[in-house]
Amino acid sequence: MIKKILISVVVAFVVMTTTYACFDTYLFLNKRSMVYPERHFIVDTLSEYSFNNMKNPTEDTFFMDFNAYYGVTKRFSIQVGAASAEITRDELLKIDEYGLKGVYNIVKMKEKSYYLDTILACRSSIGGDVSFEISMPNIFYKGDNVFVLHPVVELPKNSSAIIGGHCGIFHTFKNVALIGIGAEYVSAQSGSTFNKRLVEGESATSLFFGARLGNIFYFQNEFAKGLANSRDFGFAATLKIFVK
Repeated sequence: MIKKILISVVVAFVVMTTTYACFDTYLFLNKRSMVYPERHFIVDTLSEYSFNNMKNPTEDTFFMDFNAYYGVTKRFSIQVGAASAEITRDELLKIDEYGLKGVYNIVKMKEKSYYLDTILACRSSIGGDVSFEISMPNIFYKGDNVFVLHPVVELPKNSSAIIGGHCGIFHTFKNVALIGIGAEYVSAQSGSTFNKRLVEGESATSLFFGARLGNIFYFQNEFAKGLANSRDFGFAATLKIFVK
């Protein structure tokens, strides 16, 4: 069993190329809202690996996600993304989903102590239905600690609205690294994945690590465990690159 887990973790690192964001290392270390810096262009990619059934590794799944961000104004940024659908280990990886997101900062407290944003996102598979998501992340900065409360409403095209959310507590080490824990209920903790979740089901908890690597690279990873009607375990690794 341990050998299977170690092999799968190594596979996740191998397929990983470059981030996650509502839990976003760059934003937290720099005490920002979910809005990216004005006139800056950033790219990232995410790789996620999920253990759906520890007794049957053939049921393991993974996907990859590529994103580009641009700060339009000091209070508004956009994100476009492309991703593969979630596949098993014996399926061919291909890009067949896309997404678009806009983030607007509503409230900014003095000394960067609190931010309230609103986010509108949409995601669709090629030739499939479009789903929308509206959310309002609250980010609190207190000394070296970061607190996140992020309610989310998903609006599928052919079904009723789904209400969920996630929260997290993080500790930063100056502006170099951070560690934290998170919890979710019917909600993706990462904005970059456009509604995709490490652990499908009702609820999950996670352990989060992040670090700044030089002046333009930010690395982060997350280990998630399902709590109710969920997968066994999920792992994700990302790297964010500042192009300009």
